[in-house]
Amino acid sequence: MSALPFAAFSIAPLPSGWTEHLGPGGQPYYHNSQTQESTYIRPLPPIAAQPVKKKEKPLIKTPIPGTEWLRVTTTEGNIFYSHKLKKESVWVVPEELKAALETLQAEELRHQATANTNSANTNRQHPSENGQTVSKRKAEDIAHVDELAATKKAKVEEEEDGDSEEEEEEEEEDWQRDAAEQLAAEATQERERVEMERERENELKLLELQQTSPAAAIIMPQKVDLSIEEGKALFKTLLREKDINPLHPWDISLPKFVSDPRYVLLPSVAARREAFDEYCKERARELRQSTVKKEKEAANPKDEYDKLLKDEIKSTRASWTDFRGTWKKDRRFYGWGRDDREREKRFREFLKDLGEQKRAAAQKAEVYFFALLKESGSVKEGILWKEAKKAICKDPRYEAVGSSSLREELYQTFLKGQGSLDAKKQDSSDITTQDVNTKGSVGDRQERRNKAVKEREDKVKTERRRLDADIEKSKLGIDQEEGERSFRTLLTDAIRDPLVTWESVQRQLKTDPRFTKSALHPKQKLHLFDTHISHLRAKHINVLYNIFEANAPSLATPFSALPLEEILKSPPVIKLGYDIGLLEDEFNKWQRERTSTWRIAFDEMVGENSFIEFWGRLGKIGGEGVNGGVKIDDDDIGEGEGEEKVDMKALAKTVDIREMEKVLKNDKRYIMFEHVPDQRERWLRSDVARLRKIVINSLYSHQEIFLRELLSNANDALEKLRLTALTDKTVWDGTNPLNITIKADKDEDGKGGRIVIADTGIGMSPEELTANLGTLAKSGTSDFLAKAEGQEVTATGNLIGAFGLGFYSSFLVADRVQVASIPPPSAKNPNPVQHIFSSSADDSTFDVYPDPRGNTLERGTEVTLFLKPDALDYLDEAKLSNLVHKHSAYSSTFPIYLFEKWTEEVPDESVELPATELPDEDTPEPSSSSVSAEDDDEATVEDVVKDEENETPPPRMVNVTKEAWSRLNSQPPLWARDPKNITEDEYNSFYTSFFKDFSKPLAWHHFSADAGSGTAFKALLFFPSKLSEDFWQKPLEYVSKDFKLMVKRVFITSDIGGEGLPKWASWVKVVVDADDLPLNVSREMLQSNRFLKQLRQIIIKRMIQLFQKISEGDDQDKYDKLQETYGSVLKLAAVEDTKNRDKLAALTRFTTNQRNNTSFDQYLEKRKKGQKQIFYLAEMGKKPEDLAQSVFVEKLDARGYEVLLLTEPLDEILVGNLREWKHIPFQDVAKAGLKFGDEDLDPEEEKEQLKTLNEKFKPLLEWLKKEANDAVRDVVLSNRLVKSPCAIVADAHGYTANVQKMMSASNAKGNRGGLLHEYAMKAKLLEINPRSPLIEGLLRRVMDLPADEDERDLEAEEELKEVASILIDGALVRSGFEVPDSNKFFSRVDRVLRRSLGVSETATTDESVKPAPPIDPELPVNEPELPPVEDDGKPGVFLPDELKDQIQIDMEEIDEEGNPVVQVEHDEL
Repeated sequence: MSALPFAAFSIAPLPSGWTEHLGPGGQPYYHNSQTQESTYIRPLPPIAAQPVKKKEKPLIKTPIPGTEWLRVTTTEGNIFYSHKLKKESVWVVPEELKAALETLQAEELRHQATANTNSANTNRQHPSENGQTVSKRKAEDIAHVDELAATKKAKVEEEEDGDSEEEEEEEEEDWQRDAAEQLAAEATQERERVEMERERENELKLLELQQTSPAAAIIMPQKVDLSIEEGKALFKTLLREKDINPLHPWDISLPKFVSDPRYVLLPSVAARREAFDEYCKERARELRQSTVKKEKEAANPKDEYDKLLKDEIKSTRASWTDFRGTWKKDRRFYGWGRDDREREKRFREFLKDLGEQKRAAAQKAEVYFFALLKESGSVKEGILWKEAKKAICKDPRYEAVGSSSLREELYQTFLKGQGSLDAKKQDSSDITTQDVNTKGSVGDRQERRNKAVKEREDKVKTERRRLDADIEKSKLGIDQEEGERSFRTLLTDAIRDPLVTWESVQRQLKTDPRFTKSALHPKQKLHLFDTHISHLRAKHINVLYNIFEANAPSLATPFSALPLEEILKSPPVIKLGYDIGLLEDEFNKWQRERTSTWRIAFDEMVGENSFIEFWGRLGKIGGEGVNGGVKIDDDDIGEGEGEEKVDMKALAKTVDIREMEKVLKNDKRYIMFEHVPDQRERWLRSDVARLRKIVINSLYSHQEIFLRELLSNANDALEKLRLTALTDKTVWDGTNPLNITIKADKDEDGKGGRIVIADTGIGMSPEELTANLGTLAKSGTSDFLAKAEGQEVTATGNLIGAFGLGFYSSFLVADRVQVASIPPPSAKNPNPVQHIFSSSADDSTFDVYPDPRGNTLERGTEVTLFLKPDALDYLDEAKLSNLVHKHSAYSSTFPIYLFEKWTEEVPDESVELPATELPDEDTPEPSSSSVSAEDDDEATVEDVVKDEENETPPPRMVNVTKEAWSRLNSQPPLWARDPKNITEDEYNSFYTSFFKDFSKPLAWHHFSADAGSGTAFKALLFFPSKLSEDFWQKPLEYVSKDFKLMVKRVFITSDIGGEGLPKWASWVKVVVDADDLPLNVSREMLQSNRFLKQLRQIIIKRMIQLFQKISEGDDQDKYDKLQETYGSVLKLAAVEDTKNRDKLAALTRFTTNQRNNTSFDQYLEKRKKGQKQIFYLAEMGKKPEDLAQSVFVEKLDARGYEVLLLTEPLDEILVGNLREWKHIPFQDVAKAGLKFGDEDLDPEEEKEQLKTLNEKFKPLLEWLKKEANDAVRDVVLSNRLVKSPCAIVADAHGYTANVQKMMSASNAKGNRGGLLHEYAMKAKLLEINPRSPLIEGLLRRVMDLPADEDERDLEAEEELKEVASILIDGALVRSGFEVPDSNKFFSRVDRVLRRSLGVSETATTDESVKPAPPIDPELPVNEPELPPVEDDGKPGVFLPDELKDQIQIDMEEIDEEGNPVVQVEHDEL
């Protein structure tokens, strides 16, 4: 009997201890009162342990009379047949046994009928037991839902090798004894089997009904028997694959991997939690080690430490203690050395080296100083140092000696070293000098003092004069600028005639004060006058040039053709004073400048159209060109060996300029030179030489573009055939298929290959091959549209080609290209002949000739690309398939097929077994394939008797190559259809296949629009059901590739640069298909950003509309999912997008102290009378229900005011950016200055009461302010507290606790603002509740403190101070701030607890602990890690080697309803 599917049962009951509750958001959560654990995931009841299934063994052996066969019944009730001599067993009755078996069964039935009653009762007992065994086996077979669809497999158990012949004979006798009892059991089993089959059919019908019903069945993963360690290893592998953040808790990370089958590999939640914790520790350790390793690799630690010493240690008196205290937290300090001892040693060595360097530098400076004294002529005996240093103080060698006293000492030493003239003279001179010095010592000291004062005064005066000069210069500069501005204004007002002179106009200007009072120099005035006159002349000349341009549109217009009489009477000519001669000179000058400008524009035009003509129509260098074309002149051969040069003049002669003229004849830059056609033709020829290289190497930036271009050409060929057949049925009767095929052929040696792209389109004649492929920028599609212009048939075509250059992209990957083509029969050409166009990338020619193979194509074109060595990877069929899906999956409505080859391993049927191994002809082999259709549902077990001598070898396997055509563009372009005709399933299917996201989208928007630039497009916009983890975890690195820009259903790009969607909207998945865009020739990028700006605005507008539609809709589940997934995104969008800030902010939702999911507008609807603020309280990371219990909300909540509870980091940032909503400002209730709005309505009694309270609590306020010190700025009475005794609030310009937490989380140490930051950190107020009994008791204790110094009770004061400290620190904690010193805080709490429990405050704790074990010199051995697995880019499951033989995974493709998809081979080709 099969088990019912899981969906048929009701929801499993909760385990013991768990209860269900309703959360604030409406979603249920579950709480365990025993473990105090809560979760949003429904706990499952414990799974009963599966009984260990016993090994199936033979139970009864019944000999079949007249044969060597035995009928064996197993312990599970299964029956098979064994040959005693051959040791062979089969499950199906052999042909030779059927007659004997029927006789045995008839004998057994006869024996059962003639048995007596006692034996019958005995026989009934055994079938009952046997039936129970069968039922038990069946119940175990249906234990899991997944086993319903699984095919039952034969359970084969081998007999133990050690069974002896004697044991088999004893077992045979026992089985024969029980044979009679087994006969009755088989009859009972048959009846039970029929009943079970009937029940199984009913259950399968019920399962089919449930699968077709909308309710989705719960898929439970199959259980795999593993050890705990193996399960942990696989579970950790799962966590690594999901890239679980080790810092996230279990509840947050669980939804990311709970749906993975490997989640159930561990038997219990505790085991999974344990493995999760181990993974977090290991992963965090790996990340830390990786970071440290990267930083160590970035720089040598020893060099960094030495650099730190060199930069910071400048004195040999530096202290190691000071240095270590300053830099111990710097990585450059602790990054090198085993410990501080080694760092200190290096520090001492550095000081020693620094001392040696300074000593050497000092000695060198002394040597140079002696040399300076010797070179100076003013240093003589008897000259004082004060006088001598004036002559040498400016020399660098003087400053090299750092100390002034040392310089004087060196000077004295130098003087002593000089030779004396005479000892007596020296003695007398010394005595005289000594007497003079003794007499005049007092006078010299006063003189030196007066001289120093005078020097300082001179220095101050000099500095003062310098400052006065700078001030005068700045004033002069300002006056100069102001004077020039005033004089220019004068010239503008007074002078309008460009012919006046400076001498003639001075009399007029002198009457104006701006001229007479001007401080400008006369030359400056003259310069400004000349500049003004030049400006007037240029203005009139520009007007004259406009008159010339209106009367001379062509460059060939002569001066005589102008209406001279009218021009001479025009105002600019009169103002300029031109006569006929000067006017002609000015006209000729204008024509020369105009011709030069148009010549530059002509060159730009040629550069823009340099791809017009295929320049490579030359033959190989040194030979004849096509039709006896160009040769190389001898003069053009270079001097280098092997250097080749082209005669560009001869090349220009062979270029068909008429083709270029057809393209350029409508360009004004070309028309302007109609009067010099020969010269214009020479200009064109001179630019043709570089055309082909530009096409091949410059137009396309990616090789893979070639396939897109060739498929677009094939689509155009098919579309032309279809459109032509509308008017000419002879070209196509509608029966032959229209398709495109791609085939990759590798060479046998593997060194080359080719790609063949064929279509069954319109084909080309030899003339068309030459015109379309042999001429650059010759677009056959454009010509076709031009010929069919005005016909209705063109309106239904999907023609892509426009430039005529797509074919040349094939040279990006191919050395040589061959194009075989044949047009359909027509009246003009009833018997067309297939021709080949052949060209090479390096050659300068092409050939068109009849195909020697004959007409191998019925109709159409075949392009063969002979690939370059660096492009052989395009022979990979998977890569070709990916390129088609990327660029051209929707570009063509015609089928695109790819020829695929794959290898399968099958038995070799050509190899025959040896004669000794051939089985008996009459004995079929025991194989599962031999089981009849009636036995498919029965579980079978094969008992194989092992005989190594006669064991049949496994069949020989051979690799067989199979081939098939697969269609690549089966999915239609959904965005091109009418949204009214598209079902929800089609949108979901398209989303999954196009964006490779297998979860259903949350919402979509299908629309058509027209950009302001006139470009129409269709778009399909999807909101994914979940965001990528990188969007939040790696915001700077996150780049979305799901913006698909197409033109005519051809994929263009996913990267639109700086004009892409903003960061907050980069997650959206969009398909945009424009009818036409200003693309470059390669169609890889847009030429204009105007459309992208308009497209960006349209998509953002549509996204906001879709958000609004879901928010205003009736689907509550979708709305909840929207807020869960995009709630934070909308807040980020409102912060970043200033243009749409109001619309986006209106979509945000917040939790309040009264309700959930509240918008700003809904808040204002419940605003109280007189309320002039929007109250909010922010604390990130806290639950809304906990934040609603904050001390700041007590009175607001009690009075019925609604408060926004902001729990996300973006919430307060959004409020800070908005500042107000509909002219109502936001008010943080955690800041001072809270007003309810009805204070003016308070009666006089309440105001008097408040005044009385302030007087009453004034002693307490002053005492608390004194005890608080720097913790708070002030202590005041609170109007916001109801039950709490006190709270810490931020000042109006201070930081709240939430802001401080955000600053700490961002670690923005470098962004702090000095004094203002310090002030904001300390700007806190302590508010106390005068109605709190605790505060009243504290007031009494403070009032009881004796005022007299002699009566003070120090112990009572200390106890009261301790209570005040605990009160203030507790207020800091309750208000969300950090305690300045947590150790002191908890020490005070410990003392209070000791006193309340009667424990002595001086009682010590027993600190005796067990010492650590001795040192272990051996390093721990790491556990072996799993070997690295090579990732080939294909999907798969990685298993360790020990599990590969134990786990089998079968996969098949299923449709949306769960039915297997059968692959159908296409035979249209």
